Parts: sequence; structure tokens; C-alpha cells
Amino acid sequence: MELTLPNLTQPLKLWEKLEIVASDGDQAGFYAARIEDFIGEGIVISSPEYIRGRTLLRENSEVLIVFTRDDAAYQCRSRIRMYPTSDKNFYILTPPGRIKRVQRRQFVRIEMLQRIRYARVGPVMDWEDYAERLDWIESTTLNMSGGGLALKLDSDLDLLDRVFLQIDLFPKQGLPAIVAGIVRRTFAIEKQKIAGVEFIVCDRLKEHFSSADLKRLPAPVTRFDRRAQNRLVTFIFQQEIELRKKGLL
Repeated sequence: MELTLPNLTQPLKLWEKLEIVASDGDQAGFYAARIEDFIGEGIVISSPEYIRGRTLLRENSEVLIVFTRDDAAYQCRSRIRMYPTSDKNFYILTPPGRIKRVQRRQFVRIEMLQRIRYARVGPVMDWEDYAERLDWIESTTLNMSGGGLALKLDSDLDLLDRVFLQIDLFPKQGLPAIVAGIVRRTFAIEKQKIAGVEFIVCDRLKEHFSSADLKRLPAPVTRFDRRAQNRLVTFIFQQEIELRKKGLL
């Protein structure tokens, strides 16, 4: 079951996750819910889960709904209606208003210790047997988001260095075994060197690799697309919810 809306590149589907924002500015409250049904009165959603912020959801309050798609995020205005039943509260979002496309590339970042192997990719590469030719370094991450991660450095990396990353977590989540990254910052915490690495999504590989290299890049690197990135965002989003439930955020 789907709901097609003007200006939205893909229809809404059952079980799709929505972000709901109550109020604006520094008073905003952020919630997550899933679509359970489409009815004449609007969109039936699961009980919204609190993520962060100050404003509580109230009956008939105006909210901003955010939908994530491969190309961007989209948002529209709605109102939330609450109908108590004997089993649980019944939540409906009134039919969405005009949908706007927003460029949102800010990702939730959480502390996450994960085993990782990284290797610097030189300016000139012999891609035959690349896995054996590269100098792979064992390390751990400090934090991660859908856009990148911070990792402990056991070798020197410089700003704008290209790297390949093997992250233990990724195959378990159906993500490519190897992703490409670019070093965006380096710093130190108590003498431990740290690198902030941005993941390179496949449609941006051409910005960092030559045409000849693009034809010979490892297949997993070319499979980290927007859909895979959204899968990672969803996983981290779920981890954030669990951490908040435990009072760790």
C-alpha cells in the first residue's frame, strides 16, 4: 500500500520511518514513527518515539514531517491527532501540506567503538591485487554517523588523504565490506591522534578518483550508494534511540 504525494520522488509506503518535529528552533522536539496505514483522515502512525529536544507532542499540534529519500530529505506540515483506545493510543497525521525538498546532509553522530582496518590510497595505484598491496592498519572508531567516522590513528594520515575502510559492523548490516573515505580533519586527544573521515558515496567517487581509477575500483567501494548510506543512517538512528532509552545520551 502506497501514498503518492506531489513533489515527493517516491511514494510513502507502509512501515516507512518518518521524523516528526514539534515546534521550531532551539525549542523543537524530535520524534520518530513508522507508517501503519493510509486512511481518508490522513496517515496512521505508530506511537512516536522521543529522540531529543524540548517540545512535547500534543493533540492537534502542528508538526513538521521529514521524509528521507535517496536524493535528499523532504518536509511538509501536518497536524497530529491522538485517539485513545482500550489497547493503546491511535495516532494520525492529517493529510500533508505542500512538500518541500531540503538539502539535509547533517547526520546524527554517536559514540561507537568498532573494529576497523584502514589503508591509505596513494595518488598512483596498481589495482591488481590491491588488497595485498595496501598497508592495512588495525584500529577502532570513536564515533560514527551516516556521513563518516572518527578513528584512532596508528599511522600518519594527512588532510584530504584518500583511504579504504573495512568496518566490522558493515557486512552485518548488509553494507559493503569496503568503503572509500577522505580525511577531513586530524587532531589529538590526550596525545592520541584522531582522524575525521568522510565516507565517499559512489556518485561522488569521480570527485576523488581519476577516470582510469574509477574503472578499476574494488566493487564494494562502488556499492556504497545513497541507499546504503540511508541504511547506515537508519541503523545509527536506532542505536541512538536505544542509548536514550538507557539514559546514556
